[in-house]
Amino acid sequence: MLVKKVLIDRANRLYQMPPDILEFAEDKQKKGLLRREGVLDLASFRWPVEFGEDQLPDRDGLKPASPEKISQLRKQLAEWLEQRCHTRILADKEIFIGGSISTLIHQLATAYIDAGDVAFVPGLGIPAYRRAVIASDGEPISYTISSKNNWMPLFDLLSSRLGPVARMLFLNSPHNPTGAEMSEKEMSELTWLAGRENILLVNDAAWSSVAQRSAVSLLATRGGKKVGVELNSFSYQFGLPGLPFGYAVGNREIIGGLKKVSRLTPSYMPAYFVDLAIEAIRRFPNEGLAHIRERVTKATAEAGRFLELLHLQVSGYSGVPFVWARIDKRTHAASTARLLLRKHRILTVPGSGFGESGEGYLRLCLMAGAEDFAQAVARVKKRRLLKPKGEQ
Repeated sequence: MLVKKVLIDRANRLYQMPPDILEFAEDKQKKGLLRREGVLDLASFRWPVEFGEDQLPDRDGLKPASPEKISQLRKQLAEWLEQRCHTRILADKEIFIGGSISTLIHQLATAYIDAGDVAFVPGLGIPAYRRAVIASDGEPISYTISSKNNWMPLFDLLSSRLGPVARMLFLNSPHNPTGAEMSEKEMSELTWLAGRENILLVNDAAWSSVAQRSAVSLLATRGGKKVGVELNSFSYQFGLPGLPFGYAVGNREIIGGLKKVSRLTPSYMPAYFVDLAIEAIRRFPNEGLAHIRERVTKATAEAGRFLELLHLQVSGYSGVPFVWARIDKRTHAASTARLLLRKHRILTVPGSGFGESGEGYLRLCLMAGAEDFAQAVARVKKRRLLKPKGEQ
């Protein structure tokens, strides 16, 4: 019997997903370039803290952590957050420990967004927020983040006709890619607006520990716990090797919904990793975090030489492991990124990959390290890509 091939079209939501930030280099013609040895990657985020030889877990350490062990981690985290944010945290009701930040974002969207619901997402930012809303059949509406307001978000939409019907607002402070960070006053105003319009506020605070000074936390804002939750990674927050889980802390009803939806795709948390997280909280800030800060400082200096050579100007803020740079004469970002890749085999991220207001900018990842940026300087000096002003 002849079996006819089944043709099934993909779900419409897949066609609505925003492209990846490196999609400009992912067509057939450029894939060879990315695979070729010698491509210098100043674009991808790679967490540099690794497990030492004395940190390798044994067989028992890789078994799932017991509920008692995870409860101990929540209590340790609650104590640390209370000291940091000067607010009381109920470990069992206001903290959820689960997957990565991206996983938590998708779980929150699944738990609180129904088909057709409106959710506010950054107009300039990583695609994860928009993707989570679309995957939940919601409608993502962008709020403005642009150079006209020094990359600080504008929340005019909350006071428009969309405010009363919106369900959720995703915030990223400190911001990737610009490094913009909301002040205590700005966070308080946003909290008040979210409470007035009954909007769930979600702050992705992944980079709050990269700088020496602490970023303003939603939890430390008056009423912050009433209107939302803050997300973070144990690895990023406490300078640990890449652990497969993070945490959400805030409103107990929101945490309850997150716990319920997480049962659909439970996260695997080895006992040894949970022990590492407990010890890192007790010893905060530890050697791993000091290593990250030192790496960012050294890379920043070398990145400055690279930008000067290409006539790029820093436009963002420090405090995040990225450099947000303006291209001279507002040249198209993707075109400049392609030229760097083709001429020098240097991979960068065009700002347009983060949103329309990122056109004319490039993002560089400082986690590449000072050595890679020094090598990039040497490559450009050998074959100048961008000519000085006034040169034909």
